[in-house]
Amino acid sequence: MRVEIDGVLFAPVCDSPANRIGVCITTHNRPEVLKRAIEQHLKYLPVGALVVVIDDGSAPVATVPDGVQLIRHDASLGIVASKNTSLAVLMDAGCEHLFLWDDDAWPIAGDWHLPYIESPEPHLSYQFLDLAGPRKLNDLAVLYRDDQHVAYTGQRGVMLYYHRSAIERVGGFDPVYGRGMYEHSDLALRIHNAGLTTWAYADVAGSEKLIHSMDEHEEVTRSVSRPDREALVARNVKIHNERRDAGYTGYTGYVEYRPRRNVVITTLLTSQPDPQRGNKMQADPNLLQHWASSIAGAKVVVLADELTAPPFDALLFKVPSVNMSPYFARWLHIYQHLREHPEYGFVWCTDGTDVEMLHAPWDEMDAGQVYVGSEPKTYADAWAKENHPEKVYQRFIIENKNEVMLNAGLLGGTREDVMAFAHGIVRLYYRIESHRFWQTELACPAVGDMLAFGIVAKSFGDRVVTGPQVHTVFRSNGIGKEFAFWRHK
Repeated sequence: MRVEIDGVLFAPVCDSPANRIGVCITTHNRPEVLKRAIEQHLKYLPVGALVVVIDDGSAPVATVPDGVQLIRHDASLGIVASKNTSLAVLMDAGCEHLFLWDDDAWPIAGDWHLPYIESPEPHLSYQFLDLAGPRKLNDLAVLYRDDQHVAYTGQRGVMLYYHRSAIERVGGFDPVYGRGMYEHSDLALRIHNAGLTTWAYADVAGSEKLIHSMDEHEEVTRSVSRPDREALVARNVKIHNERRDAGYTGYTGYVEYRPRRNVVITTLLTSQPDPQRGNKMQADPNLLQHWASSIAGAKVVVLADELTAPPFDALLFKVPSVNMSPYFARWLHIYQHLREHPEYGFVWCTDGTDVEMLHAPWDEMDAGQVYVGSEPKTYADAWAKENHPEKVYQRFIIENKNEVMLNAGLLGGTREDVMAFAHGIVRLYYRIESHRFWQTELACPAVGDMLAFGIVAKSFGDRVVTGPQVHTVFRSNGIGKEFAFWRHK
């Protein structure tokens, strides 16, 4: 609808830029500082903007006035987690322009936000070259200046502005920085290295007339003690600088900013016959109930093509019936499911009919390691050679005949690693099927995915972990159950 009054065109309220603005303030144990900040924000708030306070475990609990949303961490999680919570809240609210504030900074002029949202740069931050008083840090220099922007050699982090497109591209603050320090500079570099900003660390010109920082004027005690801050800096600067100087293009990794959930996934694919058994499995949730009931500390997911109800305490995700062996179809569905769920943290993909969790693995898993099942035999096994006739499998058996045979019934790791592993199996499957079509491969396919699993595991090198920590001795009726995450057959 077009509305014009006295020659002035008015946009509907829902289309107003203000309604796409989100302001998030993080705080920890500074109630008077927070109170003053909120008063200033409300005084100069863009009409219709969302205002949220993230209380990082303050004691007593932070209080906010009506119209301000409060989200609380019951225990203090640190800067990284608090800023990621800020991003998640504003992104989920549909905000286009995200302003992340410390509680010791605030606007001091109307329309303070306009230079930021009108800039073509999708990331900017309030900067001050040095402290306002006689004490100087001498830790930043100006790289560039014009009428609209000033770029620096580093970033303060007092107020961080992001267009949502930048967060969608590279994610949020990396938990590798623990409770904080250098996390905001890391995100700025990832945005810059992705080609989204002209400079990594820039501000709008004249921002000192728009924003007040208590840090800049040394008016406040830091919420992180000096010894803790120095320890975090010493730990994190090495990570930051290695990423900063990583080759010509620099580091651009995506970081999930929403809270991650651990998950255990199984598949029950019953529309196609099992090549090893010669018949179809039944679409019966009872087949998976023992497995589902054993899972602790994680979301329990079943991917199924015909099942209509999940086992108790599990979530059912319907997947399409595909004309391929269930042993390979499961990796296709697992890959696609993981791609659709970036909120997952650690992931286990397991058989569902002959596996149970013995000990929750989550606290003992290390990001970067890939956990796999194995059997008490090598690839020289006659069954493997007879039932996997494809050339690539036969060559793998010869080259690895004295190595432990891995079992595809257990795979664990980060979402990213498990997704890459599943995709590797799918790629290998389709490559072999293409060769079969070209008649450069035997017509008779392998009975399962065991050799494909082993080939892909090889690509992960020394990151692969198996043995008694991962599972009981295969087909042993539970030998090693005192130590293992999983019982397998």
